Amino acid sequence: MSRNIEIIGEKVALKLGLIYGFGFLFLLTLFGILASDGLFGLIGIGVILSSNYLFVSLVLLYSAFPLALSFFGKYNSRNLMKGKSVMRTSAEFSFGVNFVIWQVFLLSQLILNQFENFIQLNLTVLVLILILGTLTSSTLGVLIVKSTEEKINAST
Repeated sequence: MSRNIEIIGEKVALKLGLIYGFGFLFLLTLFGILASDGLFGLIGIGVILSSNYLFVSLVLLYSAFPLALSFFGKYNSRNLMKGKSVMRTSAEFSFGVNFVIWQVFLLSQLILNQFENFIQLNLTVLVLILILGTLTSSTLGVLIVKSTEEKINAST
């Protein structure tokens, strides 16, 4: 398989994933702040700004996102060239990206907080991966995979 085909998948995943994905992650972060600490999130914003551990974990999560998109975008191209379906490729892409970014968040939280709340953090991350992976598989993941497929077909 041509390296150009993989680059097509990478570019599509980065272009669409960064635009929509960062927006969604930002909204998810804001919702988490609002839901967790009340007072319309004012306390939550203060916690993030004053808690280096949470801030560092969020920075790492946001930094891992483009890397995960790039890797799994190339993976999309390989799967499509092997004849895998759009839905299967979308599911693998979405769950893969979500798994990577939330594992980065989990590991950084566990290391920085010296493994406090180990079970609670693991369960929270597992639920996030399952819910977000399922939701993005049938929405943004399909959009990215179909766009990749169209670009590959146009290039060959």
